[in-house]
Amino acid sequence: MEILSQVLARNARLIGERNFIVTDKATITYERFAELTAQLANVLKARGVAKGDRVGLYLPSTPMMAIGFWACQRLGAIPAPLSAMFRHAELRKIVAQTGMKALVADSSTWPYFSEIRAEFADLAHCLVVSGDGSTDDLTSLMATAPATFEDVACHIDDICALFFTSGTTGAPKGAAQSQFNQCSTLRDMMVSHRTRFAEEVYLCAVPLFTNFGLTVTLNLCLYTGGTIVLHERWDTQRVLSDIGEYKATYFGGTPTMYVYMVNEVDPARHDLSSLRICTTGGSPVPQPVIRRFEELSGARVTQVYGSTETSGQNVMEPTAGIRKPGSAGLPVGSSRISIVDDEGNAVPQGEIGEVIISGDCVAQGYWMDEKASAEAFGNGGWKSGDLGYVDEDGYLFIVDRKKDVIIAGGHNVYPLEIEALLYKHPAVAMCAVVGAPDESKGEIPVAVVVRAVGHDATAEDLIRYCRESLAAYKAPRAVHFIDNMPVEAAKIRKRELVLALRENRLGDFRNR
Repeated sequence: MEILSQVLARNARLIGERNFIVTDKATITYERFAELTAQLANVLKARGVAKGDRVGLYLPSTPMMAIGFWACQRLGAIPAPLSAMFRHAELRKIVAQTGMKALVADSSTWPYFSEIRAEFADLAHCLVVSGDGSTDDLTSLMATAPATFEDVACHIDDICALFFTSGTTGAPKGAAQSQFNQCSTLRDMMVSHRTRFAEEVYLCAVPLFTNFGLTVTLNLCLYTGGTIVLHERWDTQRVLSDIGEYKATYFGGTPTMYVYMVNEVDPARHDLSSLRICTTGGSPVPQPVIRRFEELSGARVTQVYGSTETSGQNVMEPTAGIRKPGSAGLPVGSSRISIVDDEGNAVPQGEIGEVIISGDCVAQGYWMDEKASAEAFGNGGWKSGDLGYVDEDGYLFIVDRKKDVIIAGGHNVYPLEIEALLYKHPAVAMCAVVGAPDESKGEIPVAVVVRAVGHDATAEDLIRYCRESLAAYKAPRAVHFIDNMPVEAAKIRKRELVLALRENRLGDFRNR
């Protein structure tokens, strides 16, 4: 099996003139990308960064994030992508936990880290893409560095990346992925999606600091010799326009992204017909949204399931064969799924339990966190924290996050079931169902809704609508309307809604 640096060397040799990264500011071929990664690897090496050292990448979704990640692969260093939205608290924890030797930032992120830079004596070097041409500007340093680099030999079991995720507890933890984990996942995704080498055009609007953006999209693109149209941030109209302009064939996005696109697409202006592979993960996309997007594009939207701790996509709807609406699909490649109860015992087929993922994809644990690793990893598998079941054909159905289940008067209420129903109502553009404290029931389900343009359904209308299809204990007891759903990386921040609900601050999400 290849390691990542060998994948880059192979493509630079075979398809060097093909465009790899396209943005509204620049186009980078595979050959040029190899040169840029060599230059950054030389800059880091000159500052003492060696194999196994951690390098923080505190950058937005620009080509420099990709260059930084792959320069580390050539050097044998371990990249730690950091969200450009992180501030002091998150940065302090992660920089200390990783013991990083260098950090790469740019003019948009550096001001936040500079305020706490003095706290990290062991962080030897901070390199900033300032663009001011100064002697400390990373762009200037790279321009004078050699454009060739002798890649450091790495073993398939070496750690190749630390992706920080909230996991199942909310505190950021660094999932330690090995070369074997990454390359196995890329291999399995390439085969499962039936991608064509050096032919696909990927559109990426998922943040690159995430495993979804960097591994599942950008690295898969490089692995398959594709071209990636990279967006620094989500802009629905620009995404819709660029799909047509660049004849994108591959789009992977969160459920919220598909909701945005379906709500704003204009068939007279937006041509989605080039799309061939569309995927979504994070949580199930409402079926009405999938059907509408498929009507508009002619492409099949494939539900996928995976995690940062398992490197990528581990379960996928079959590209051909039986399709079961609402299902995450079947395990792909070496991945295996088991369903267990609270004691870790396998449950009978069709019964709900916690989803356990095993296979070549499972990360080595959480970096420098033995307690969290022991709780989440074991016997070659990872405890997802998701509740689901497997049907008679082996298809996985995700019911909800274990921690999101609402216990209402002793009944288990799964928010995803209610949300899926609400999305069928024409007045609902976006929604989230959360638990609210209740003296008699303990918790009750409450819906937070953004109305679709041109609709004025009331809370009573939506509650009545839910009660027509759901058991009384599942139907929302209240519906709150807001104008702006709190999202991050195009995913709804339910914890923020729960806190605002309990503190009577939902007005913060209404237009003034």
